Amino acid sequence: MLRYLVSFDAKRVAHHFTDVLIIGGGIAGLRAALELPSELTALIVTKDKVRESNSAYAQGGIASVLSPEDRFEDHVEDTIIAGAGLCDRAVVEHVVREAPSQIADLIKYGTHFDLENGLLALTQEGGHSHRRIVHALGDATGHEVMRAMICRARAIPNAQIWDDTFILDLLTHEGHCVGAVLARGGQKLLVWARQTILAAGGAGMVYRETTNPPVATGDGMAAAWRAGAKLRDMEFMQFHPTVLYVAGGARSLITEAVRGEGAYLRDKDGNRFMLDADPRAEKATRDIVSQAIFRCMERTQHPNVYLDMSHLDAEHVRRRFPHIDSACRAFGLDITKDRIPVRPGAHYMVGGVTVDIDGRTSLPGLWAAGEVSSSGLHGANRLASNSLLEGLVFGTSCAHGAAAEARSMPDALSALPLRHVVEPADGALDVADITNSLRSLMVRNMGIVRDRKRLLEARDDVAFWCRYVLAREFDGRPGWELQNLLTIARLMIDSALAREESRGCHFRSDFPRRDDEHWQKHLTCPTVGAIG
Repeated sequence: MLRYLVSFDAKRVAHHFTDVLIIGGGIAGLRAALELPSELTALIVTKDKVRESNSAYAQGGIASVLSPEDRFEDHVEDTIIAGAGLCDRAVVEHVVREAPSQIADLIKYGTHFDLENGLLALTQEGGHSHRRIVHALGDATGHEVMRAMICRARAIPNAQIWDDTFILDLLTHEGHCVGAVLARGGQKLLVWARQTILAAGGAGMVYRETTNPPVATGDGMAAAWRAGAKLRDMEFMQFHPTVLYVAGGARSLITEAVRGEGAYLRDKDGNRFMLDADPRAEKATRDIVSQAIFRCMERTQHPNVYLDMSHLDAEHVRRRFPHIDSACRAFGLDITKDRIPVRPGAHYMVGGVTVDIDGRTSLPGLWAAGEVSSSGLHGANRLASNSLLEGLVFGTSCAHGAAAEARSMPDALSALPLRHVVEPADGALDVADITNSLRSLMVRNMGIVRDRKRLLEARDDVAFWCRYVLAREFDGRPGWELQNLLTIARLMIDSALAREESRGCHFRSDFPRRDDEHWQKHLTCPTVGAIG
């Protein structure tokens, strides 16, 4: 295991200096940038174009108590129930109570949420007891929110945005994060920062079947782990129950709000199997629905189940879900009449870099927000539409904390004489083949239902690949992403083996019961040197 993915010598590479480095241009990173005081310089780096993030692909919306029939206490309890005993109540209450002001800020930034009779339109999703989800463009909330935030962020005079910039590693010196090693324009460079905010998103691409865009390869989590920051709860990968499943087509997400508006799930014979799975039927939480779909597909020996909206008002369905309607029409499917083939896909990494209520990590100088982090909000299973909200609240908190720390430091930055050498390795590797093999293995052995035998097989295969992949230096994004995916997969598998119970989105068929006596606790990943 290398401390840094690439060789570098501070005397031979370009340098850039900033007060606050923000790694990631999704909703958490941009919210942090918008909250930083104007006297501090900020650099926002994104792996692809700034519009290409998990945040931009979010369909459903943002959860917030805005209706007079709803209460903060109800949103808190819904979140804690979904989190299956691992939520931090103080964090949940903080995030829930901050939600209305964050929605107001988004409107101030220029976000156009859907309205109904002049008021914000609210919908309901699985696990929520009330209609509290604000949405935009029907089913393209993330796209609209990110449009407004990107426009606002580009106008900040004290901030720069670098597209097409890969985070290779976090720079550390004497136990502090002091910036990052980046790859940009075919060159390596060192960015030195008084404080660093990590908002690099999730790792859905570790699975073959995923709702995530190609950028979600766990780069931020892997870099933080190599730098010595604590990670936890990596066994909790949430699978979205309803991903459009058409041979030859992209795995398009079918938002939770479809079931919230009354859609049914049916097996191949037309039976509503969720009626027997949970009293909430289709409105149960994602872990329960995904596991029920998995069992249904096994029982029927059919590769998918079906969403049925034929009993709902056709005009309302098309108006409410225009993007889903368009995606299905490309395959000759009419969402108001036809049953839509769906199956679960990897969606959201619940675990990640451990942070406190302010977004502070265990590594001084490093803060984290959004999907890259584990804040205590989601517990063992994320409640629908709490993710964008978490990014907003913790992006704001990280900006406040990082700004206070940066102001307390001397207003002078200098390069440190750091150097790292990777010994050359013999022979070329087929990076694409190993990546595809890994993603397929994770679906088979580390999917919705797990057991010790398959997890041990996965651990052995991943350990074998790690031995000859992680010790070499690559010269481009595919190789670096493979190294990060292998790192994250290993942490996920080890955590899944360790947790000998079923809780939230972690289900062990050999330990099918939740065991609060022994396992109502977080699992912190071993440090770099402790992994064999």
